[in-house]
Amino acid sequence: MSIEIRTLEVDGIEMREDDDGHHLVGTVVPWHSTYEMRPGVFERFTRGAFDKTLLERADKIPLLEQHARDRFQIGRSVSFTKTPDGLVADFRLARTARGEEARALAADGLVTGLSVGFRPIRDRESRRDAGGRLVERLEVALDHVGLVSSPAYADAVVTSVRAFDPDDPDVAPRLARARHLLDIG
Repeated sequence: MSIEIRTLEVDGIEMREDDDGHHLVGTVVPWHSTYEMRPGVFERFTRGAFDKTLLERADKIPLLEQHARDRFQIGRSVSFTKTPDGLVADFRLARTARGEEARALAADGLVTGLSVGFRPIRDRESRRDAGGRLVERLEVALDHVGLVSSPAYADAVVTSVRAFDPDDPDVAPRLARARHLLDIG
């Protein structure tokens, strides 16, 4: 079974840095968006479509540059969160030249797309009121996420690319308040 790719445009990039490096956070799949896969055939992901993959390997999903499977990954997932708007992922970027380039491009708003590579497992098809067919993705096996320049879904957004400062009360409020209790510089 081949891997399918769906790409989303992101905005409001946030980058963070902590002890384990730079992070890129963004919506990889919006729940309320429909994508026209080909003329007359539309696709939408259900809220539970990724549950099995995330249960099995939420911290092992590779972040690729433009879906380039022939190159090393530029990052790896740390976590996924289901929000009312979509599936949000947090990726730790590699401490490599390509990882740093990806961070800089995202932080500068030059690359703002996220795209999912997946294998369909279970779908439901129906007719749309406006015409055409609707394929609802009930279950998919998430293979990877790509940081891309040309997304398919306009609602997939990189929401953060930032440095993590443990003393910043906006970023780490509990740690910043308790910092005086720690016996470290």
